[in-house]
Amino acid sequence: DPVSPYISLLFWLAGWFGLGFFCLTSSHSLFPAVLNLASNALITTNATCGEKGREMYCKLVEHVPGQPARNPQCRICDQRSRVPHQRHPITNAIDGKNTWWQSPSIQNGIEYHYVTITLDLQQIFQIAYVIVKAANSPRPGNWILERSLDGVDYQPWQYYAITDSECLTRYNIYPRPGTPSYIKDDEVICTSYYSKIHPLENGEIHTSLINGRPSADDPSRELLEFTSARFIRLRFQRIRTLNADLMMFAHKDPAEIDPIVTRRYYYSIKDISVGGMCICSGHAKACPLDPVTNKSVCQCEHNTCGETCDQCCPGFHQKPWHAGTLLHKHECEPCNCHGKTEECYYDQGVADRNESLNIHGEYLGGGVCVNCSGYTSGINCETCLDGYFRPKGVLPDNPDPCQPCSCDPNGSLNDTCVKDEKHVEGDLLPGFCHCKTGYAGESCDRCALGYTGYPDCLPCNCSLEGSENDDPCIGPCICKEHVEGENCDRCKPGFFNLQQNNPEGCEECFCSGKTNICTHSAFTYRSIEDMNGWYLTDLPGLIRVIPMEERFDGRQQLSISNVAAQKVLPQLYYWSAPSSYLGNKVSTSLFEEIEDDRIIHLKPSEEHTEEVVLKPESFSVHGTDVPVSRREFMTILANVKRILIRATYSNGMNAIYRLRSVIMEAADHTSRGKRVASAVELCECPPGYDGTSCEKNDQINTSSNLTPAAKAKSCWPRHRRVNGTIFGGVCAPCTCFGHADECDDITGACLNCKHNTGGAYCDRCLPGFYGDATKGTAEDCQLCACPLNIPSNNFSPTCHFDRHRGLMCDECPAGYVGPRCERCAEGYFGQPLIPGGSCQPCQCNDNLDFSVPGSCDSLSGACLICKPGTTGQYCERCADGYFGDALHARNCQPCHCHMNGSFSEICDSRTGQCKCKANVIGRRCDICKPGTFGLQSPQGCVPCNCNSFGSKSFDCDGDGQCYCQPGVTGKKCDRCAHGFYNFEEGGCTPCECSRFGNNCDPISGRCICPPNTVGEMCDKCAPNHWGHNIVSGCKPCECSLIGALSSQCDLNTGCCFCRPEFSGDKCSECRLGYWNYPHCVACQCFPAGTDPQSCDTEGKCSCIDHSGQCSCKVNVEGVHCDRCKSGTFGLSARNPLGCSSCYCFGLTTQCSEARGLIRVWVTLKPEQMILPLVDEKLQRSTLSGIAFQPPEIVANIEQVMQDLRSEPVYWRLPEQFEGRKLTAYGGKLKYAIYFEAREETGFTTYFPQVIIRGGPPTNTRIIVRHMAAPLIGQLTRHEIEMTEADFTWKPYGDDSRPSRTVSREDFMNVLYDVHYILIKATHGNIMRQSRISEISLEVAESGPVSGMAPQAYLIEKCDCPLGYSGLSCESCSPGFYRLPSPPVGGTPAQSLGTCAVCQCHGHSTMCDSETSICQDCQHNTAGHHCERCAPGFYGIVQGNPDDCRPCACPLPISSNNFSPTCVAEGPSDYRCTACPPGYEGQYCQRCSSGYTGNPQIPGGSCQACECDPYGSVPVPCDPVSGQCTCKPGFTGWKCAGCEHRHARHGTQCLSCDDECTGLLLNDLDRLNQMILSVNLSGPLPAPYKMLHGFENMTQELKHLLSPQRAPERFLQLARENLDTLVTEMDELLTRATKVTADGEQTRQDAERTNDRAKSLGQFVKGILQAAEAANEDAIKLNETLRTQDKMLEKSLPELQSEVEAMVTEMRNRDLSMQEKIAQDELKNAGDLLDKVKKLFGEPSKKNEDLKNEVRDKLANYQSKVDDAQDLLREAASKIWEADRLSAVNQKNMTMLEKRKQAVEDGRQDVEKALQEGNDILNEATKLANNISIAVEIQPMSDQLKDKIDDLSQEIRDRMLPEKVLQAENHAGQLNESSAVLDGILIEAKNLSFNATRAFNAYTNIKDYTEEAERVAKEAKALANEAMQSVRKIE
Repeated sequence: DPVSPYISLLFWLAGWFGLGFFCLTSSHSLFPAVLNLASNALITTNATCGEKGREMYCKLVEHVPGQPARNPQCRICDQRSRVPHQRHPITNAIDGKNTWWQSPSIQNGIEYHYVTITLDLQQIFQIAYVIVKAANSPRPGNWILERSLDGVDYQPWQYYAITDSECLTRYNIYPRPGTPSYIKDDEVICTSYYSKIHPLENGEIHTSLINGRPSADDPSRELLEFTSARFIRLRFQRIRTLNADLMMFAHKDPAEIDPIVTRRYYYSIKDISVGGMCICSGHAKACPLDPVTNKSVCQCEHNTCGETCDQCCPGFHQKPWHAGTLLHKHECEPCNCHGKTEECYYDQGVADRNESLNIHGEYLGGGVCVNCSGYTSGINCETCLDGYFRPKGVLPDNPDPCQPCSCDPNGSLNDTCVKDEKHVEGDLLPGFCHCKTGYAGESCDRCALGYTGYPDCLPCNCSLEGSENDDPCIGPCICKEHVEGENCDRCKPGFFNLQQNNPEGCEECFCSGKTNICTHSAFTYRSIEDMNGWYLTDLPGLIRVIPMEERFDGRQQLSISNVAAQKVLPQLYYWSAPSSYLGNKVSTSLFEEIEDDRIIHLKPSEEHTEEVVLKPESFSVHGTDVPVSRREFMTILANVKRILIRATYSNGMNAIYRLRSVIMEAADHTSRGKRVASAVELCECPPGYDGTSCEKNDQINTSSNLTPAAKAKSCWPRHRRVNGTIFGGVCAPCTCFGHADECDDITGACLNCKHNTGGAYCDRCLPGFYGDATKGTAEDCQLCACPLNIPSNNFSPTCHFDRHRGLMCDECPAGYVGPRCERCAEGYFGQPLIPGGSCQPCQCNDNLDFSVPGSCDSLSGACLICKPGTTGQYCERCADGYFGDALHARNCQPCHCHMNGSFSEICDSRTGQCKCKANVIGRRCDICKPGTFGLQSPQGCVPCNCNSFGSKSFDCDGDGQCYCQPGVTGKKCDRCAHGFYNFEEGGCTPCECSRFGNNCDPISGRCICPPNTVGEMCDKCAPNHWGHNIVSGCKPCECSLIGALSSQCDLNTGCCFCRPEFSGDKCSECRLGYWNYPHCVACQCFPAGTDPQSCDTEGKCSCIDHSGQCSCKVNVEGVHCDRCKSGTFGLSARNPLGCSSCYCFGLTTQCSEARGLIRVWVTLKPEQMILPLVDEKLQRSTLSGIAFQPPEIVANIEQVMQDLRSEPVYWRLPEQFEGRKLTAYGGKLKYAIYFEAREETGFTTYFPQVIIRGGPPTNTRIIVRHMAAPLIGQLTRHEIEMTEADFTWKPYGDDSRPSRTVSREDFMNVLYDVHYILIKATHGNIMRQSRISEISLEVAESGPVSGMAPQAYLIEKCDCPLGYSGLSCESCSPGFYRLPSPPVGGTPAQSLGTCAVCQCHGHSTMCDSETSICQDCQHNTAGHHCERCAPGFYGIVQGNPDDCRPCACPLPISSNNFSPTCVAEGPSDYRCTACPPGYEGQYCQRCSSGYTGNPQIPGGSCQACECDPYGSVPVPCDPVSGQCTCKPGFTGWKCAGCEHRHARHGTQCLSCDDECTGLLLNDLDRLNQMILSVNLSGPLPAPYKMLHGFENMTQELKHLLSPQRAPERFLQLARENLDTLVTEMDELLTRATKVTADGEQTRQDAERTNDRAKSLGQFVKGILQAAEAANEDAIKLNETLRTQDKMLEKSLPELQSEVEAMVTEMRNRDLSMQEKIAQDELKNAGDLLDKVKKLFGEPSKKNEDLKNEVRDKLANYQSKVDDAQDLLREAASKIWEADRLSAVNQKNMTMLEKRKQAVEDGRQDVEKALQEGNDILNEATKLANNISIAVEIQPMSDQLKDKIDDLSQEIRDRMLPEKVLQAENHAGQLNESSAVLDGILIEAKNLSFNATRAFNAYTNIKDYTEEAERVAKEAKALANEAMQSVRKIE
């Protein structure tokens, strides 16, 4: 039902907007009625039917089959018509009548699919829904409903599409199927729900913009903005058509479509309804239309104003304005100004502080009153202006609350009095003035007690506080018990705090029992008020109940229901204070609220406030009446653990107890309160203790950051109060290694370990951190960087520090490898070294062999090496040449497309069907269609084209040879064979020309000479022919016209006589060194790259004729063999491979020959006069007996042998011949040797001439060079080419392997780091002297080529991967470092160690290539890996430039940065860690007690107070001014001087105002006045210049002698720097020692690994030999199977015997033995493989070690083992093929035997028939003559012919001619065998043939055989014909 959604929508809108359907309470908002806004809108469209003239349209509903029968007719639309129903303007859509708007039909053009309707509502409204009703056409198909505020920028409200798929294709929005629904408030959906073809008319579209959205009940800002609009646009884009018509429109031009179809498609809209309302922000229920402006205007309520009620009215700003919602009306509330003003504004800060009182008496809101009247002021006009006051009891809302103050100007401080009760201080009530000292009274108009003489009130003689006099001004002073002094104005020693209300005057010093000298403090009190954290509990504190929190009068209060409390608490329970009230409270004073030992009687709902003075006399021991002593009380205050306030004061179960406020006053030197805390003692503590009551260690940090527990213990941080004893207790250091400020008083266990440490004593690093926590620094435990120390890139939860290898991560997750999880494992990819990077599995569909290194790109994840047969970016499909399922079955297998039968090796990836060429069939395209052949050629199968007359069928063999009829030959069976003529259907007729070699004319049969012969007897060859043969004639010379000198060839050999550039028997090919016949141009092969075997002695090299391709050496390519293959370089004639393989330490295969290098010579230095001689193993060395005799170094061998003791002896070349010598490759080592000995040959002759040792530490080797020994007494010069040629390995250490040749890789490995070069010095026997000279080694370096500096060749320049550099990638690039090499390197690069990116956390790009220590750490970082902030900076190093920020301790400028270091504290804060003495606080921002200054201003600092110990009170000086608190009589900043008229006497300043001295001083004062009255500006000026000089000098001396510039301070700084330097040097020495030890251990490990690798090499070599043997057996077996039986070459009897022998042999041949051998080989190989797997798979230690060390080498041999397996599989396949061929041969032999028997039977029948034919020959002849004469029997003759044909067919069916033909063919082959021919000649002689016939025996025998067969056939045929004719005649 299309109406029901509309009804539900209206009901919902009524509920939301407050329509009359139901009433809303006053607590809800107000909304105007929802109206149809379209009725008052301006509507336009861009197309209406009939605008351009009359047009016809038809209703679609009248043309649809199955609709109710109507009168189908078309109608007219004409906007100019006078007939109303023919006009359909757009205004019809909103007039509310039953008329409609209609668009032009698409008969007028396809563009009328696109029509737009726009409604202008003339102001912005809140739109709730849009309803569109169609008229006489279906609803629109594709269209967009849009909104706009300005009519320019439109935003979509909803999309409509014919199908869900069009939502995606047209609007790129996923469709919302079914009834439209919404997930977000501003979601724009696409639906096909309203675009159905039915109904064909009067369809409706309901679009709800609010209903169903998440915040429909309480609209969000997004929903309000989404539904706000002035302009609404309907953008139609496709008319809904029938599917059949849609197909027509899609394939035809609309102009070609019948108009009856196109004119029925148009848009028609009869109503557009837009439900909406005015935007009144929820504060108006009416919105009438203003007739003047024609706009709706809100009638605002809720004290709101504005066009849309979007602001509070004046005076109503107690709360901020909010839009009204369904749930809250958000009414604007008036400010509470107590009737003194109507103006106010809202202040959020006031609201946050709860400072504004609302009209309900609550401090709720932020209204601030302005322009208060009646002398009032304040936020609520609640107080008075200065100079006025509100008397007690007068309320703020009194019409005239404020009265003027009446303050006596003599006694008051100012004319401002106490304004009201909130400003009451102590005893001062409202209206009381603030009096000067000595004055009292409400108006300060009299003297206070203890003062006299108003209006000049002066102190009385006796102290008011310390005397017991009733009137301090009368009589002698009577002191209180603890007071002394003439005026009773000071406490006795051991007492302090002189107070008037103290009967004893002063209190006794407590001082924790450490001293009895104390004084009162000058601190002021601060208030502690915290209502958070309170709970209810019982007396023991075992139960905890959380109270309810509520607010009253703007303040928080707590409450508990007695019913709820007594469910878990006893009858008497208490409020328990939070931690802010606990801890060290020695300096506390007052405690407000209810105390536990008072009995208080409360009435219901009565509020009671109690004040408790924290003094001993106020308390007693719980449960007794025993008073608390001062010692006990102070001990408790030093560590307050619990404060309980009684909560229950009634037995009523329904009672509710509330706690409103608890205030505790505490004093310290930072407080800025007004009331002085004189009750707090300041003790003169002995050394080691500090604190106001000596309750602290003297080094305690008074930082406010300490916990209450730490403050309570009152020990220096990192100390504990042993056993918790305060009075007389001892502070002992905590054993926390500086990582905790607290430890347990009893156990000593550390509390709250910092710096990432843990354990009972903070002695170990927490998981995720590493280091030594016992060093005692904040940086002991560093965050694990696995590989980075940021959470996103820290992949191992734990790590540790290895002193050899540095930071080692313990638990790298799957996919991560490396000591710091810094690389992705094989099969994973990513960049874990980049913040946010990680390692993810390579997405290769399990089609990678992860054992193959590099199969997946470790950075991009690209699948590089898929498993064989798969390919694709993700190895997701079978590779070209394979088929199958790569994703699920993973069974990709080779296509095996036939090379010649298919167009390519690629087949269908799913079925495996190859793409066959013409006439080829089969999945592999390996079968020719019947009647075709030629699969052996690239052209595929071609038709046989067999001649229909001469062939037996249209099929042919694989070579295209058709099966010919007897006597027919030719590939197509299209001509007569030799010895036959008359080619016709059925075959050819035999010739009768035996004397001419059976040669006859192929047409007439006339005998002729053999081909190409001349002479009477045909015994000569014709010109240009050779090789005479009586049967076949002569062969044509066929000499090439281009290449031969003449057309005649040699008569015997047939060889032609060639021109110089040509060769071959026919001169039809190019001579060696030439190509491109017949042009035969020179090959131009590059000699250096051409295989020498393809060249002659003259240097001419052959090449392929059709391309000119020369025969290149192994590593050379190119047509002329003139360039190196990829992966090789340095083309050289001396290199048997042509080019050298790129070594590049196995890191790349791409290199080229280095350019720009020249050869230079490394020679002996001038100072190197002599060289040492060493033994072969370098165990001994000597310089004894060696001298320099220019130009040679001469050694006296007899003297040398005294030190070396054994031969051979070698010269060791100096250090410049050692080290990196990679550029020596291809150079020469030169030297000249000379020796004298008794004999030429001796024991040392056969030792190597040169020994070189070198290589990386894990791959050290020794190579040697053997050469012919020099002769005695002759200077011999050796030039050794520095390449691998002629060098061999020498066993090294315990290496037992035999010597072998050195590969290029081996040689380059040695040159990487040459350890030494030895040249043999001893050569003969009984040596006397050895000399050496002219030593040089060629190396390469950059430079210009010259005669003295030739160009360097054979040096590679590799294309190094990222991170590597050097000609051979032997070095790490800048920014990379070398990882430790594994014990056994599978590749040369692994033996060196991989180059990894410097681990500098993004703060340096450079590091030491060996140690990985980062260099030039930037961004204020430090550490080996820039992993921490440099001193003076803080932060967490995460890889960003701003990780480390400067420490501001407290300012970042140098003059005010007092801590050289700081540490991060929290995510964005820090703490200065080295505040110098005198500075304290988190940022060293304040001066310590006893110091003065302001370090927070530029240039400010903290200076020691340096108060005079005798003249100052033992309290800190003023922290700002530095003024010390002086004792009476003392004065000055330091209290070091005496006051005026006081004199120093020992440690005291005594008053001089006595009867003697005082009078003298008075006289001096008068003299001074007289002096000052003298005019000094006269002739004798004062010496001001001198005085200024003294003053400047004094200031300079003061500066030089300041503590900051004291020599002791400079010495201390130097000493600290020296200690730091020594520590760093010790660390460097330790690391150097570690590196040395690691190197030695690595060398030993490498040697052991090498030994094991050699053993494994021998083992694998055995496997390979076994595999090769199996391969050879397979090859032999293959050859055996390929051997084809030769054609029978005997006569028919011999053929029979040979066939029988062959059958016997085939039957006796047993291939099971070969099969067994092959199976045994396969089994042996499998056993070997199982043995290898077992050896490497069992978890024994030996095999495990072996597996780890040779894993990489095993991988190299694996391919060879796989090859062996392939050979075995091939052998098995051959065995299977042999079995199959055996079966076929057996079948063929059986058939052959049958055919042989049939031939034999046929021959017998022929002989018998021949005999019978002779008997009836005459009779048959007669009968034939008679038959031919008789005309009447002519038809019978035809029948006879038919019978003869039938007989011939029967003979053919029995295959007798074929058998005979086979015998003929075999007989014909006898002429090719000389042995058989000789036998025939001998047989002919034995039969007494004449000489001529004997010579032509072969020809005669063949003729006789053929004649016999022919006669037999004819006789039998004639006999059969005769017999049949006779029978029929009879």
